[in-house]
Amino acid sequence: MPVEVVGVKDVINGLSFFDEDTRIKVATAIDPLMRDVAETAKSYVPGNTGVLSGWAKPLESAVNYRPFPKYNASDVRAGIGYNPGKNTASKNGWQVSQYVYNVSRAGSIYETAGRLNPNGRAAFTFKHEGSGTYTLASPKSRALREYASNNPFASQQFIAALEPVTKPARIPGARGAGGRKQQGRLIYKAWAKASPKVYEAILKAIDDSATTFTRRTEIKKVA
Repeated sequence: MPVEVVGVKDVINGLSFFDEDTRIKVATAIDPLMRDVAETAKSYVPGNTGVLSGWAKPLESAVNYRPFPKYNASDVRAGIGYNPGKNTASKNGWQVSQYVYNVSRAGSIYETAGRLNPNGRAAFTFKHEGSGTYTLASPKSRALREYASNNPFASQQFIAALEPVTKPARIPGARGAGGRKQQGRLIYKAWAKASPKVYEAILKAIDDSATTFTRRTEIKKVA
């Protein structure tokens, strides 16, 4: 028996409404939550005495090289914020909206240091011949060259003085396993705390849009 679907035009028009209505509802729902993520991240910024003392010392006035970014808690906090708009699309076309950022150089270092190598560089052994530099003890390390430094254990000591990075909890039904790039000490730590509420708000906003869409769009099947 043939079936005639009445109201398809209304449904097609309704899809555009659903897309825009969902965007507005999701944006409205998560805006205050994402602002809280930014403020929470700022609260995790340690004071200048909370990091290795040498990192917070002022730079010398004249150096002929690009110095390691010095730590200043005020600058790190100022570099953390929330953007309710969209960022610039990447070369692959990826773009995000309503995001929390951490843009200071020292803040980025504090955020991510050690998440690739939690103990700094691989262990070193002293090589007596030649210049007396240190060489990698592990052949599996990516850095397979000799390493000449006044303190070859500097990265290990630097990371050991920081708190461990926080890994977001796995959200049931959400894609992604919370890999290394989602770990951190500031905005990622704040996100780990807030993400369950944000996902819950997003799902509720989508459900609300679906309910509105169903109420405004009617499909009648006539035998």
